[in-house]
Amino acid sequence: MLQDHRRLAGRPAAVIAIAILMAVSAAAVLGVGVAPPAGAQGGVTVTDSGHENQFPDGLRFYIEADGADAVEEIRVYVRKLGQSSRTAYRTVEFEIGTDGAISGAAQFKSKTGSEYIPTGTRLAYHFEIRTADGGVTETEPQTVVYLNTGLDWQLLSDGFINVYYYPLNRRSQPRAEGVLAVAADTYDFMRPILGVELTEPMNIVVYSDYRDMREAMRSSSRVADQQLRTLGRAFTNERALLVDGEISDDTVLSTAAHEFTHLLVADAAGSAYSGVHTWLNEGLAVYSERQPESEFNYYLNAAIQKAIQGDDKAVPPLRALITYSAKPKETLRNYGQGHAVVSYMIDTYGPDKMAALFASLPTVWDTKKALESAYGLTLLELDNEWRQSVGLDPSPPLPTPPPSPTSRLSQPTPTPEIAAASAAAQLGAPAATPTATPTITTTPAPTYTPKPPPTAQAAAAASATDTPAPTTPAATAPAGGGCSAPAPQSQSGGDNIFAGELAAAGLLAIPAGLIGLAAVRRRRE
Repeated sequence: MLQDHRRLAGRPAAVIAIAILMAVSAAAVLGVGVAPPAGAQGGVTVTDSGHENQFPDGLRFYIEADGADAVEEIRVYVRKLGQSSRTAYRTVEFEIGTDGAISGAAQFKSKTGSEYIPTGTRLAYHFEIRTADGGVTETEPQTVVYLNTGLDWQLLSDGFINVYYYPLNRRSQPRAEGVLAVAADTYDFMRPILGVELTEPMNIVVYSDYRDMREAMRSSSRVADQQLRTLGRAFTNERALLVDGEISDDTVLSTAAHEFTHLLVADAAGSAYSGVHTWLNEGLAVYSERQPESEFNYYLNAAIQKAIQGDDKAVPPLRALITYSAKPKETLRNYGQGHAVVSYMIDTYGPDKMAALFASLPTVWDTKKALESAYGLTLLELDNEWRQSVGLDPSPPLPTPPPSPTSRLSQPTPTPEIAAASAAAQLGAPAATPTATPTITTTPAPTYTPKPPPTAQAAAAASATDTPAPTTPAATAPAGGGCSAPAPQSQSGGDNIFAGELAAAGLLAIPAGLIGLAAVRRRRE
């Protein structure tokens, strides 16, 4: 039986009220339901319609109607109730029975390319019947939440935050209650910083058995499926989040806070989410965890010491972190750097400025322009302010492009790309292809669970040798963590830190959140 556990009015997020029966049936949430028949119109009467959950392959939508002679076409329209308002449809293949009744069905597949439906996704659908005389009959819209079949799903709700879980053992419900509490607390904490107000539900699916969670995710590769573990994955378009509920309490809660913040960032940016720089997105997610002594800070501090000692590449400029893929240690440093810059922005200028930045994003569609609008700073000026605050030299400006060749006739100054092509032509070499503006992945990248902060001696050694701290087993991993950078032109990707850093370069191409067997690394998508 599906149940709804709601917080008592005026009580803290950690207090969960007793279970009450949901008005929505368990069958509807699991994707097995029937829509109310529509009335007769244009000679057609819908007698039955609904959907069947065929997890993990998708959903089957079916319809039965009378009035076969008049029917020309039947469609089912389906829309994900998330960031996108795009509605897709399938043509229903139907048959006419001996009694003149119509029966037909159409499938929306999952796990195939862009059709993948993450578990926790809310979908709305309705049927449309077109008749030969131009008439149209529509069924009432129905809503379904796509979840694994065969599990006794329960629901905890805090109004706009829903947590789905199934009671596999005595830890299942307390773990789900903790996830709801930390998500609600994260929302309260980040709301004034992002200027975000939830108006639509966000769904969090907590898996009591990792095998069930793995079944719900797209396979990266056989090797990745066998050797790696995903602790959390956020789907911003669908406003859904999957969490591995088998791991330690601290790791579950920090994973939920970090990944839920990615959902909030996407909600605040809206259609301009692709314009949010990676350093800002991940910096805000780490900031929401409120773990000042995280592993990320250790790697950043080690890099700062190397920079002070003369290594001008130890701490990259922010313009290099707009989007990136990096080696494991560099990724940890990048997350620490994003966190440090975000903390500087909020501590120095207040949360209102950050909220103003996100308020301007839907208009300017780019973090650099939104930064100038809200803070009055260029990206380079912000970078240099932060660098000065930690004792670093200013970031070098972008190199000035060489002057373009000109003819004796007065001509407009060509762009750098045209100038490069002209210079190549004069040398008899093929012109270089102009570099496109980097595309920022709209899907969050995988997340790590961090190792414990090293000792002062280990930090000093890392500063000199850049050797990662010893890996801690998942059972004792502390709270904190972040997401690895997406590989270029991929939905998501991740550096994985194995014992011995196994095949890090090859793993960049795997679109999955990766964690090694000896160390838990959590991910988002």
